[in-house]
Amino acid sequence: MVCLLSAGGCRREGVGGSAVAGGQNSRMQADRYVGKAVRRSPEGFILIPSRYAERAFDRHRMNETAQEMRRPAAVCFINRAIETMQRGVRDGEAAFVDVPEGQAKFRVRINQAGTVVRTEVLESGFADPAMETCLREVLAAGRWPENRTGNTHFVDVVYWVSLGFGEEDASPAAKEALRRQTALAALRAKSCLAGRTQAGRYAVEGLSLLDRDGRTLVNRLEPSELPEKVAECVMVALREIRLGRAPEAFVRPITPSVTFVVDGAGEVSFEDERWLALVLAEEEGLREQRRAEMAGEVDLGPDEAIARAAREADAAAEAEAVAAAKAQDEAAARDDAAAKPSESATKPGESATKPGDPGKGGLKLNLGGRAR
Repeated sequence: MVCLLSAGGCRREGVGGSAVAGGQNSRMQADRYVGKAVRRSPEGFILIPSRYAERAFDRHRMNETAQEMRRPAAVCFINRAIETMQRGVRDGEAAFVDVPEGQAKFRVRINQAGTVVRTEVLESGFADPAMETCLREVLAAGRWPENRTGNTHFVDVVYWVSLGFGEEDASPAAKEALRRQTALAALRAKSCLAGRTQAGRYAVEGLSLLDRDGRTLVNRLEPSELPEKVAECVMVALREIRLGRAPEAFVRPITPSVTFVVDGAGEVSFEDERWLALVLAEEEGLREQRRAEMAGEVDLGPDEAIARAAREADAAAEAEAVAAAKAQDEAAARDDAAAKPSESATKPGESATKPGDPGKGGLKLNLGGRAR
């Protein structure tokens, strides 16, 4: 939400849901409007220009400035949240704690050229001081309009942010979707462990922050017994998790967890692998039944269609295992060849990256915005 607040509150106008109104608000009216806006939206900017600034600045340009600052302000919250958030208990129920959410009121002084000469924190409800620092940098870097009077004027800025309303992700259907997506990510991550870990069980716990469209913005893994590079590779695979849209949310935290098992022969599996195979076989069986019905073929029936899909899935898995064994043999042959001094160098055009590696990742995604 973005608003340029003056008498009468905010009415819809301009681009991107910005709002403008004319006149001057009393302090009580402004506070009442701010409280109402915070309850209705998980994040937003409200600009309250001084009486002189309201006449000096172009309203449309002020709204553009506020819109432009929303992304870097959200980056402040997201990058801080992935560092501080933890699973805990609040009011006797499981919840996320140490979330850097809150509300603050700043005063920005802008000279005639549109450059910020000073920012002040007038009021703050952020428990995390790092949020105040980051937001002041965002305000200072904003492209403010030039001043018509040639003087320095101030604008009060109210910014608030929270995770938003996450009821959609608490439903049984959403939990089932998360389990499925986590299992698919674990299937991709198996190659991260193959040949890089010793036999044993490896429990992986993560935290991912998704946007309202269900795309991962940033994620992390909790410390585990996995080697550092392997953990980074698994984190990249988990970053591909996608959930359905939740229009009332702002930032959606999820906690994917996977337990990998590496046997004595180096084969990698995970606890939900068989469950995922059955789910995929059932889905393929139903699709095959629909295709047969559309083609006018004999109705196989759900059980027979699922059984056929399961047999095909097992055959595909066996073929994949054969291909993986062949790839390992080829890799071993290359390692033996590399051990010879005359053939130790990598040939031009060849990659030193192991096949099937989803990639290498860092702690979090760079969402752009302001430069630190």
